[in-house]
Amino acid sequence: MNASNPMRLALSHYLRTLRERDEFDRLLPELLTQMGYVPLVKPKAGVRQFGVDFPAAGRSPADGVDELLLFVIKQGDIGRRTWTGDPNAVRESMDEIIDVWLASHVPPEYKDHRKVIVVATTGDLGQEVQPNWAGFAARHPQLRFEFWGADKVSDLVEAHLLNEHLFDGQDRADLRKALVMGADSDYRFEHLCRLMLRQLGVTPDGRLGEEGVQQTVPALLKALRRVHLAALVCSHWADGESERRQALWVMERTLLWCFHRVVLQSLQERQDVRDVIRDIWRSYLQAASRYYDAVAAHIRVKDGLSGYTREGAEYSVLLLEQVGLLASIGLSAALVEPGQDDAWRARSSEFATALAAMLRNHEAVASPRLDAQVIDICLALVLFIQTGQHDLARWWTAEITGRLNFVFRLDRMFPVGSDSLDDLIELEVHGSDEFKGLMRRHSWLLATMGSWCVMQGQDDVYQNLAESYAKEYPDLGSQLWHPTADWTAKWYFGPAHQDSGSTEAPYTLPASAQALRDRIAQFNATGRLRWEENSPALAMGLWPLDFIACRHFRTPVPASMWYYLDSKPPHGKEEATGPASPLL
Repeated sequence: MNASNPMRLALSHYLRTLRERDEFDRLLPELLTQMGYVPLVKPKAGVRQFGVDFPAAGRSPADGVDELLLFVIKQGDIGRRTWTGDPNAVRESMDEIIDVWLASHVPPEYKDHRKVIVVATTGDLGQEVQPNWAGFAARHPQLRFEFWGADKVSDLVEAHLLNEHLFDGQDRADLRKALVMGADSDYRFEHLCRLMLRQLGVTPDGRLGEEGVQQTVPALLKALRRVHLAALVCSHWADGESERRQALWVMERTLLWCFHRVVLQSLQERQDVRDVIRDIWRSYLQAASRYYDAVAAHIRVKDGLSGYTREGAEYSVLLLEQVGLLASIGLSAALVEPGQDDAWRARSSEFATALAAMLRNHEAVASPRLDAQVIDICLALVLFIQTGQHDLARWWTAEITGRLNFVFRLDRMFPVGSDSLDDLIELEVHGSDEFKGLMRRHSWLLATMGSWCVMQGQDDVYQNLAESYAKEYPDLGSQLWHPTADWTAKWYFGPAHQDSGSTEAPYTLPASAQALRDRIAQFNATGRLRWEENSPALAMGLWPLDFIACRHFRTPVPASMWYYLDSKPPHGKEEATGPASPLL
């Protein structure tokens, strides 16, 4: 294999990370289809197959002879332990193919085809068993034997799944650039994004382009699979470079843009389309799991993430980013439809507890410095509510609201309304009165935390906030954004609030919590807020996509997630002082 070719290196690395079941055995039939073969059955775990994981028939691209390929699929390197000595070992599988499958299971129409036993694995054939392989083949001259290791399969994938017929010159060039730059933590895979837009027939502003209009459903399905494969290669390459945040970002973007493309033509009800989207969803879950594994140990240690940055303001930004990532991963488990990905769904409380541990161990996380961090805060609160941890939600709401009130009264270290790190630094270094006023002109956080307080029955916390707002910083521009009926047009493609929705502004905080609850009840009565009832993701059983999109594209979490809360604590317990149980 050419070590100077980053695409082949990435493919080989990617293949070596695949599991035998549900990953490698899904890739092989698709590869063979592109090579001109017809897979006769799908690989099935637990079904007796007499050594054959799946057969495929076709014409050899090497000599044009019709042949029947009989696949034995394995994971990792083939050494002495995997060669023989177990009913599922390579030699035993090949013996069973010869003794049983070839003797009685060959379909009549393929009797005259050349028979080829192919051992396909995500690793290599160990040097210690190469003589055994050669000897076995020599004892059965009537058959052909091929070994497809990671390097061989990566060459075939590049030649047939990533070839010029599927990816044109520009796409291949962009994919190579994405691989070269993927280890840069600040790179946002612009080249991969351009490839996706071209493949999906979508314009840079998210509309269906001319190519997309002309795309048939079968052509779109192929495009979705190609985009998925390209994303997997980039994601695994970044993961191999210890950039798991980058790897997760790639799978988020791919999942959201592919779903956006499907929604553009209302194809999400088609089963074949659903199957492809669910394949991409599972790849997202794998990237999310790897990311969680990488940070889990750090978040359970006091200030365990402090080694990643030095500056106080930058530290707060990093922490809230982790909150959003962990919360969206938790919601991907908590909100998935029952019966789908149940093992992942069962981990929702684990993710919520891990997030709570992070909040306890990193006090700075309750001091947002950018107004848009309200998105990450809301995702965390929604996760706590959805997993039944109402005390945690009230505790953290009180923590953030108290600190927010303090910094606005102090007129220092408050979250800047522009969401620009440069503006944050400017405020820290110079902080003129004029600039401070500019940075306080808009605030989602104030309205959001105030309304969370009243809907959770935290009247005392709200009262302090409302009184300070009225007396000490009434000039602060408080507002709240709501999606409108056309919200799905851009939700899965970019920041939806920039082109759609309506804003409650100014969002005044009345003196009493009950007055705000009454106002919210009147707003609810209009029926404008139940955005999730029209969610194409929810209808498909993948409601988490709506929240992943909020974090990924920095779209505010719709207020209906707390405007309809029924989580008021018993009378006399308006405030929670901390989590109800130990989190560490």
